[in-house]
Amino acid sequence: MSQSNIVMYMEEELSIEKLNSVLSEFGAKDQISSWGIEKSNSWIWVNYYILKDHDEIRNMWFDISKDKVKNTNLKTALFIQPSKDRNATFLALSFCKEIYSILDKSKDVFIYHGDSGLFVNDEIENLKFKNTQQFYDSRLINDEVIEDIIQCLNEELVGGIECIEEEGGWDGEELQYLDLFKNLFEMREDLKVQSINKSLEEKINHVDELILRLLDIDDEKLLITAGDENRDLPINNWWWHLDKVDSGILKVHIKEGSASYQDQNNDK
Repeated sequence: MSQSNIVMYMEEELSIEKLNSVLSEFGAKDQISSWGIEKSNSWIWVNYYILKDHDEIRNMWFDISKDKVKNTNLKTALFIQPSKDRNATFLALSFCKEIYSILDKSKDVFIYHGDSGLFVNDEIENLKFKNTQQFYDSRLINDEVIEDIIQCLNEELVGGIECIEEEGGWDGEELQYLDLFKNLFEMREDLKVQSINKSLEEKINHVDELILRLLDIDDEKLLITAGDENRDLPINNWWWHLDKVDSGILKVHIKEGSASYQDQNNDK
């Protein structure tokens, strides 16, 4: 099993009808042996298994769980294979979370991802990303995870800056970059609520400087569009309000970790 694939094991005997309700929501295409789901040129492929009929998938569970989990009453499994681009794992996890939301919570549910580990039940709904390929239980965030998030944000934002400065634009990958920036801003959001030390605070400040630098050279305004669905969040979460930053209405105070309107009489 590839480290990038996700397998979801359920004690519930997930019906095709329930599965189809989520597949339909994601616009899945029936490809005979699997379902394909596409978003912004990223793909995942989903396979459904009844475990009593598929020894290989059932035995995979025993290899994954080993001595960690004793549950042998699992009945169904979903195998999710992401494409190899940077956004596909985000799509795969969002699909898994939607599946989890429709399941009977009195029965065990497990997610295994080779790059991230094994998660069970309510851990699943608390999964967030620490880079584009790995997720974690957000209730267990610590300095090491924060460092990982910062490193990812740095690398991806620098990559975006280099793409514009060296290639002259987004090289025809606007949809993928737009989706990426939405996901990166979610990761930046996770850092907002954390109590952090001065060293990490300085590193986050550098991330914010990169966001503003990229905004300044992004003629396509992808970063602005990435915030369209979150304009209702507070202005101190200014990365969602780059339309106002770009127009000069909103001023970002990086060291203070805040933002304010240029016209203080504007209470919106």
